[in-house]
Amino acid sequence: MNDKTDLFAYEALKAFALTHNYNKWIYEIFKPYIGKNVLEVGCGIGNLTRYFLESCDKLICLDTSPFFIKHLQIDYPELELYNFDIADDKVLSLENKNIDTIVSVNVLEHIENDEKALSNMFRLLQPGGHLLLFVPALSWLFGSLDENVKHYRRYDKDILKSKIENGKFQIAKIFYSNFIGIFGWYLNGKLLKRKRFPIVQPIVFDKFVPLLTKIEKCIKPPIGMNLIVIAKKPK
Repeated sequence: MNDKTDLFAYEALKAFALTHNYNKWIYEIFKPYIGKNVLEVGCGIGNLTRYFLESCDKLICLDTSPFFIKHLQIDYPELELYNFDIADDKVLSLENKNIDTIVSVNVLEHIENDEKALSNMFRLLQPGGHLLLFVPALSWLFGSLDENVKHYRRYDKDILKSKIENGKFQIAKIFYSNFIGIFGWYLNGKLLKRKRFPIVQPIVFDKFVPLLTKIEKCIKPPIGMNLIVIAKKPK
C-alpha cells in the first residue's frame, strides 16, 4: 500500500467485511434495480462484490487502488477488473461493455471532481440503465474521520440531487437512511475528533441493522448518515 490513507481505508474495509447485516442491507436496497451487465465503481476488497455476483450475468469492477485490485484477483479470479479512476476519461474505454447498471457505494465522496465522475458514468451506461449510489450525508457532519480517509465532502440531498440531474440522469428515488448512525459519527468525528473509527463500533452496530431496517421501512427518517439514490439514464 502506498500511504497511510490506503492503510486506513484497508482497515475500515476489513472491519466492514465483518458487518454482514449492513452489507446485505445495502445490497437488498439495490437488488431490484440490478441488471445483467453491472459495473461496480470502487469495489475495494469486495465487501459487496460477492452479492452483486449473485444478481447479474457479468460484473466489471473498478478501483483506483492496485492493492485492492490484486486482493480481488485472488478472491475472484473470474472477475473483469480495472485499475481506473471513474473521473478519468481512460474509463471510457469500457463504453462497449453494454453496461446496464452502475453501482457505487461510499465512493463519490472520495472523488474531487464528482461531476466529471457522474458524466463518465452517464456515458458508460446504456439508455434505460440504472445508476445506484450510496454516499455519506449531511455536510455539517463532516469531521476528522472524513478528513482522514480523504472525503472531499458529505452530501446534502438538494446538492446531490442537483448534481445528478445536471449529469442528465432522471432520479427515481433519493432518500436518507441510517438515522442512528449520525450519533456515532458525530461523537467520533466532531466531538472526540478521532482519526480512526473504533473497529468494535461497526460490528456492534451491525447487530442492530435488522431492527433498523424494519423501522426505516415503516418510518422514513427526515435525515440520516447516508443518502441513497436510484437514478436512470433516459432511453
